[in-house]
Amino acid sequence: MSNAATDKTPAILQARKEFLSNGNVEQGAIAEAIERSWRRCLANGIDTNSPPSLEVVTAQELALKREQNQQLLKLAQPEMETLNEQIAHTRNVVILTDDEGVILHSLGGHHFLNEAQRIALSAGASWHEDHRGTNAIGTVLIEQSALTVQGAEHFMAYHHSLSCSAVPIFGAENQLIATLDVSNDSNMSQQHTLALVKMSAQMIENRLFLASHQGEIALHFHARPEFIGTLWEGVAIFTDGGQLVATNRSGQFQLSLNTSNAASRQGIHFNNLFDIPFTSLLRQIGSTDKLIVPLRLNNGARIYVQVELLQKKQQISATPPVAVKRTSAANLDLLDSGDAKISRAVQQIKQVLSRDIPILIQGETGVGKELFARAIHEASAQHKGPWIAVNCAALPEGLIEAELFGYEEGAFTGARRKGSPGKIEQANGGTLFLDEIGDMPLSLQARLLRVLQERTVTPLGSTKTIPVNFSLISATNLKLKEKVEAGEFRSDLYYRLNGLSVALPPLRERSDLQALIDVILHIEQAGTVEITPEVIGIFQAHSWPGNIRQLHNVLRTAIALADGEAISTLHLTQDFIDEMSLTKPSSIADKASNTLDLDDLTSQAIRQAMQTEAGNVSAVARQLGISRNTLYRKLKAMGIA
Repeated sequence: MSNAATDKTPAILQARKEFLSNGNVEQGAIAEAIERSWRRCLANGIDTNSPPSLEVVTAQELALKREQNQQLLKLAQPEMETLNEQIAHTRNVVILTDDEGVILHSLGGHHFLNEAQRIALSAGASWHEDHRGTNAIGTVLIEQSALTVQGAEHFMAYHHSLSCSAVPIFGAENQLIATLDVSNDSNMSQQHTLALVKMSAQMIENRLFLASHQGEIALHFHARPEFIGTLWEGVAIFTDGGQLVATNRSGQFQLSLNTSNAASRQGIHFNNLFDIPFTSLLRQIGSTDKLIVPLRLNNGARIYVQVELLQKKQQISATPPVAVKRTSAANLDLLDSGDAKISRAVQQIKQVLSRDIPILIQGETGVGKELFARAIHEASAQHKGPWIAVNCAALPEGLIEAELFGYEEGAFTGARRKGSPGKIEQANGGTLFLDEIGDMPLSLQARLLRVLQERTVTPLGSTKTIPVNFSLISATNLKLKEKVEAGEFRSDLYYRLNGLSVALPPLRERSDLQALIDVILHIEQAGTVEITPEVIGIFQAHSWPGNIRQLHNVLRTAIALADGEAISTLHLTQDFIDEMSLTKPSSIADKASNTLDLDDLTSQAIRQAMQTEAGNVSAVARQLGISRNTLYRKLKAMGIA
């Protein structure tokens, strides 16, 4: 299938040939950032035809880097997993690097790579421009702006089989700390990929900002109230006296503050920014948390502000925060949206709540097991206690023991000096959720069983036992009974986990699709967004191999791309459209009049974007996630340029 990557390859190869021959590139033939990188590579003596050195750090160096970036890894992993799920049916690898281009964590479809490429895209490998030439990760670290590098745009011929989209991640003080990248086969379609990476990187930045700053009051704000709570919101932290402590990057832009110098924002008071005194705002909200009020900036612009009382939050929690509760549809009654099997599961759960009966949730990947587990926690007597979730499949076997049970000072090389409590200890007084329990190594199952029987945990390197009391919820997409029979899962642990077994049906078997869509719109705070009948028909015809998780990801991305407009076929990603093409045409035709002609879809998207951006080609290219050269070719083919 033709796509942007293959369309531009001949032009890039020609530009590359001219550059290597005489050092010149025709204006507009390649992106300016790519040309600057090529010139740096030439000046640094990088050979375009030699295979690159692997430049992989040692295990000890990698452990140290991960320790130094512990908070980044913790906060980035959920967004990496979400991003990976959005592109799971394509041959992509999601990568997180540090500020030197060393891969800290990667996940996704490594199967499409050869052995050398697998090593190069795995944890510990360096993608600094000095080592790899022009590439998305290394070049973004220098350019400090989002970039896609496709095929022959890589300076080294060895990397021409890859296409990569990377975005810089900035810390709480606007310092460059990491990159987020998606790498795939250069023949794969790149439509929307960079936009998705940008969204995920922004979510990571917001998480880092909130985790890095403390104050009394947080203002979440945007010019449009429906964007409060999304990745586009501004966030500002104030003291109880109204002194500005910090703002995230979106907030700096909306408040017209200096984004490059954090020190320049010191001494700014709420009263210098808004047209009402800080004391007036506090009187309006009283003791009410999360209240949204309209305000005006001193320049006359109106914004909507949601006030969050952080001091109140800190007083509620008597122990150090070990888990951040997120706003979601984690409510059993809300999840009971009309499907008979789900209703039966909810009723069974309610009957055993707070009776110290472990619950095992079974179902295909993406059916909503974690959300269901979270709803159980919120409905239980332990809802004020910590919620600790552990993905047994995501943790390397060498780390899961330390993660679960914790470790004492000096338990292993590279450990923090004072040790670290494990997830089991952190769950004391709340709920421990063991996701993908079927993937727990057999060697650890006996130790977990002992903890469940004795209600005590012993950290690695320690001889003391710590009493623990928590509710246990487990989940798996595997048939544990069959694993028990095959000797791959302990039968005694299975029966200890299986106090009540709940089976969640896949989305294709559920009768409440519209209700689920409404729930997801509620979670994304987009309840007023309309969805066209054509899109609803497509959703009803689809088999949803990724289940509710896939539906949520499709809707989340469509909401972002629609930008407040009704969600139409223009706002469905190329990956989803490609997947739909595998569905029987007659099935879709019965439920949706739209035939999803990809060329027509692209033309419609371009015409709409050109109208929205008043003909600004650069702005349209950014909105569509394509290069200006590709957009010019599309416009020419459409007879517009």
